[in-house]
Amino acid sequence: MIKASRYILILLTVFTLSAFLPGFFRTAFERHVPVPFVMYSSVSHHFVMRKAADGKTRYYDSKGKQFNRSQYEQQLPLFHFRQLMTDGLMPDSLFGKPVDVFEINNANFFSRITPSDIDAPKTGLYPLFESESGRVALEKPDDYFRINSKGIQFIDPASNGVKPGKSALFTKVLTEKGMTFPVKMIAGIPTIRKKYDQGYFIVDKKEHLFHLKMEKGLPYCVQIRLPENFHILHIDCTDFSNQEFYGYIITKDSQVFVLETDTYKMINWPVKNYNPKTDKLSLRGNLDSRLAIVDKPNDVYAYASNRKYILQNEYHEKLKPNLSRGAQIANQILFPFKIESGPETSGFHRIVLKLPGKSLFVIGNLFFLLLYLGIFFARKRKRIAVVELAIILLTGLYGFLGVLLLPTVKK
Repeated sequence: MIKASRYILILLTVFTLSAFLPGFFRTAFERHVPVPFVMYSSVSHHFVMRKAADGKTRYYDSKGKQFNRSQYEQQLPLFHFRQLMTDGLMPDSLFGKPVDVFEINNANFFSRITPSDIDAPKTGLYPLFESESGRVALEKPDDYFRINSKGIQFIDPASNGVKPGKSALFTKVLTEKGMTFPVKMIAGIPTIRKKYDQGYFIVDKKEHLFHLKMEKGLPYCVQIRLPENFHILHIDCTDFSNQEFYGYIITKDSQVFVLETDTYKMINWPVKNYNPKTDKLSLRGNLDSRLAIVDKPNDVYAYASNRKYILQNEYHEKLKPNLSRGAQIANQILFPFKIESGPETSGFHRIVLKLPGKSLFVIGNLFFLLLYLGIFFARKRKRIAVVELAIILLTGLYGFLGVLLLPTVKK
């Protein structure tokens, strides 16, 4: 019984060490890697970068040209227009038209989509706002909706009961439009802190896409035609002032689309080298161009398009690893696996076993096994436990420490 309890404690120690030791190692040896802030110049039509390193900020472009801060800002008049106007450096005209500050500001937009936005738990209950209330500001509804196998149900939070009349009305309309219950995805902006309301975009059981909102208390629903073999991974809704599009659609094959307002036309935003599960995606637009930035752990990719989403230019910069080569090798040797309450790319906490990408851990496991045997014979112990050897061989450093920290109890 004592022997079984000891092995259980050793395994618990292995689990605990695999959850904390790799993190401590990265904290000790990880170094800061400066990441460039990439923009696209409407003046030179080259990529221009700003990067802070060694206490200084560098300004340069994709051709290697260096700038001071003022010259850098002049390369981006649609982004730094307020500063340029203050300095008296703003051009009188752009693209053959007089400068209109309101038009510039209205056309600028920015979005950021991270892996944690995609891999995140869903609330299950959503507020459906009145889209045509006639009021300046949106108002909170007195109910919330959910969609299950029976259809859409509106819940009164005061009584926690279903509103049968409203639920039946909306379910009837959704069914007539072809929606199959239950649904796979509901995407929207469930807050009154937005400029206007465009309702929700819903992917049903058959992966058909619908637009649902409420206008003057009545349901508005449209089924959006999708191309063949079009599988939606994520929908990110927007509320930009120009109301150019409803939001972004990311497909399971890592393509990015914008969903045009009113027409429901899907336009492919040219983005390459993008993995939604691991990479951060920044999307920016102005009067002149569209810019997509893919941030990977060791790379930055940038893609500039015109306003019709036709690719014009692209840029790639390799980043230094945040661990030195020696620290990377040591990390791969020391830790055969690790336990994460993540993964790191998600805000949804769950226990995840992360296996190594390379087999260098075998060297570490054999090293700790031989080290244990050396300690065993140095202590002149007479009987060796095969189970202990197996634990160390399989778990390396974790098992080695577990066995040493929890020695055999002498009778």
